[in-house]
Amino acid sequence: MKKRYTLSLFALLIWSLLSAQPNRDSLWQIWHNTGLKDSLRLRALNALSYSYVHNNPDSARLLAQTLLAYVREKQSPYWQARAHSNIGLSFRMQSDFSKAIEHYEESIALSKKVGDKNFLSAVYGNLGDIYRLQSNFPKAIECITKCLALAEETGDRQKVADAYISIATLYYDDEPGDIAKTLEYLQKALEVYEALKSEKGLALVYGNLSAVYLFQDELDKALDFNNKSMAIQQKMGDMSGLATSLHNRATIKSYQGRYQEALADFNKEIDIFKKMGDQEGLADAYNSMGDLWMQQERYPLAIEVCSNALQIARAIGPPNLHEMYACHCLYSAYQRQGKYKQALDYLEQFVASKDSLQQNETAQKLKQMEIQRDSLGKEKEKLQMEISHQQAIQRKNRSLGLLTAGGLGVLTVALAFWVRMLYFRRRSQLLQIRSDELKKQQLLNEVALLRTQVNPHFLFNSLSILSSLVHVDANLSEQFIEQLSRSYRYILEQKEQSLVTLRTELEFIQAYSFY
Repeated sequence: MKKRYTLSLFALLIWSLLSAQPNRDSLWQIWHNTGLKDSLRLRALNALSYSYVHNNPDSARLLAQTLLAYVREKQSPYWQARAHSNIGLSFRMQSDFSKAIEHYEESIALSKKVGDKNFLSAVYGNLGDIYRLQSNFPKAIECITKCLALAEETGDRQKVADAYISIATLYYDDEPGDIAKTLEYLQKALEVYEALKSEKGLALVYGNLSAVYLFQDELDKALDFNNKSMAIQQKMGDMSGLATSLHNRATIKSYQGRYQEALADFNKEIDIFKKMGDQEGLADAYNSMGDLWMQQERYPLAIEVCSNALQIARAIGPPNLHEMYACHCLYSAYQRQGKYKQALDYLEQFVASKDSLQQNETAQKLKQMEIQRDSLGKEKEKLQMEISHQQAIQRKNRSLGLLTAGGLGVLTVALAFWVRMLYFRRRSQLLQIRSDELKKQQLLNEVALLRTQVNPHFLFNSLSILSSLVHVDANLSEQFIEQLSRSYRYILEQKEQSLVTLRTELEFIQAYSFY
């Protein structure tokens, strides 16, 4: 049974880059030292919680819940986001994906609240890992794309490269697997890690390239990249990474028929995992060694190591892939030896293990569907509330519109009356002015008429007086004629004038009084 080797998990990468393994006793003492600043104590408790995530998720979760309870009282969304993230990671390590998603989403909401884009990027990466494990690749891609965008926005090139690794993993795992896309994103990650001179990142890319070329049966390329990864891991003292590379190199050499070299690498890998206490890695190593013995048709040795793998796998917990592979190895070994009873027994265990895994997977999918249904229910409720809110706003707007229209109508009528009033007032003023002008003109006409009437009578009377005066007093007649001429000169010259000077008027009066 040929296994498809997976690429390095991106969630573990993101978290492993945070810090080296801390001194738990020191962290515990810092947390309990109430004389220290809260920020220092909370950082210690958070690191302590994370330190237990991989080998003791229950303890990690308990510590994270202690952190969460404390920071809720302090109303600190920054630390609440980190506590929820640690709780989510602890559930992820126990394959309780629905609870992991729940806490990751809480962490995302809190990180958005405080604007912590750097941490938000990491949480989106871990959430994408959950969806990848559930084979929900569209959601996984969505999360990792957000992770990548935030990393680019904050200028965190390390996280940008990590996101490229994650996207490569998704394309590789998505059946049937897009190898071209996988290699494209691994190359992008490689370029960033080279620019950053990140040895850990380069080792990771080389190891993943080795796994891809191994899957494609390009064994020479796979071995070349694996050796590059191993050289960096040995330099850094990365024992976990070195064990993985030994495993991959042993697999490559077994396909090349270099069985003794492959066996030596498997033994080195087993020694490392025993020292680290990594039971999952140990079970995987024994199963792969069993495959190696099966290729050489050395079935008793295959049975020995696969039995070890089965024992360890069952001690790990619920049915898992290591248990299924071990049962298949034992079934094949006994069957090829003609020991059909034992073969049948392990075949039944293999089927039961496989069915159990499928049931677990189905249960996880059902949980996810339940979460999605609840989420849809909440979204529906939010939508209904939003619709009600919008309807209330529309009713309010309609009422306001009617009031506004009514007000505008009243204002329009008032404005019309005001304009009409101004019109009539202006017209009245114009009529009054016209009337005054007409009265004035009438007076002028009357004066003119009187003048025209006065002039002939005045002349006739003056001539009559002059005719009688000539025979009486010649000098007086001469003076009379002179004054008469002055009077008529005044009348003729000032006939068209409405105003004359006082002197002119006095002279006229003096001349007129002579008569």
